[in-house]
Amino acid sequence: MQSQNTAGNYRFLGAEGRPFSNGAAADPGFDLVHATFERPLPLDRGLEAAARHLEKASRPVQSITGFELRIPEPFDSSRFEEFNHGYVERLTSMGLVVNGLLPAARTNVAAAVSGVSEPSVFAMTYTKPGDRDRKAFVMSGVPEEKPGDIESMLASMMRVLSERMADLGVLWEDATRIQLYGVDEVQGRLVDGVLRHLGPAAIHGIHWFPSLPPIEGLALEIDVRSAGTELVLRA
Repeated sequence: MQSQNTAGNYRFLGAEGRPFSNGAAADPGFDLVHATFERPLPLDRGLEAAARHLEKASRPVQSITGFELRIPEPFDSSRFEEFNHGYVERLTSMGLVVNGLLPAARTNVAAAVSGVSEPSVFAMTYTKPGDRDRKAFVMSGVPEEKPGDIESMLASMMRVLSERMADLGVLWEDATRIQLYGVDEVQGRLVDGVLRHLGPAAIHGIHWFPSLPPIEGLALEIDVRSAGTELVLRA
């Protein structure tokens, strides 16, 4: 269901009872800023830092269209539900609710190398006034629908993302960044041969992210965005 976040200047695909939306697209006359923290911040500190940055940028907290989170390891179903309950409480206290729906998209993965010791904020996106030829949007991460071979898992993820993008009226050709999260045999060699030598910088990946979806048993996740500005934030 497409809904409007008037205070934040974007529309989103929300669903009752979900802790995040499927995706968000900026209103006409607005663009997206993608801001990555230099180092991930523990959830509470990260949300506070996000609010401070928006205040300095003269943007309301309601302009947040998405968060990218990092967790120490994938959750089982009960821990995932517990995490989401606390996450929703935090976003609600910030005023990030529209007609009972959580409008911000979310990607939530466990980094395989140089990860975090507790759930943390890795990045966020938000709206700002601006025009581009491309439509500005951010989509929540989509894991595979069920285990299988790589081809079938990727096909299911791309189908779901394409359907959600169509619901928002945005196109793949509008995208400025497509991110794949997963660890298979080939990527595992990159983990050992490259990322393990990078120290804390490994959390930023190599544009594919050696990570796992937030629920045990899942292997892959993918997200996509179109943002006119990319920032790196210091806490």
